[in-house]
Amino acid sequence: MESKIRQTYRPRGHRWLVNVDQHKVVEFQPEEPTADGQWVTLRTFHWRPPDYPIPETRRRMSRHKAIEAWETMVKTGWRRCSPPVR
Repeated sequence: MESKIRQTYRPRGHRWLVNVDQHKVVEFQPEEPTADGQWVTLRTFHWRPPDYPIPETRRRMSRHKAIEAWETMVKTGWRRCSPPVR
């Protein structure tokens, strides 16, 4: 029987997702907790190896929304990866 591995976002450090078809990588970077709650910065890069990643967007969202975004991206074909070489 095939075991299902659920890739969940853990806010302990940087996490990266890659979509080879779209030539994009996304960085999930948790911020220090504030009085307003826990926040995560998402940065999107255009990337075609061996070139350097080119920054495209940057946005800040709640930890809860970041977890939803991570899970949705994984379900739609994004894969976890190591940080790209810069």
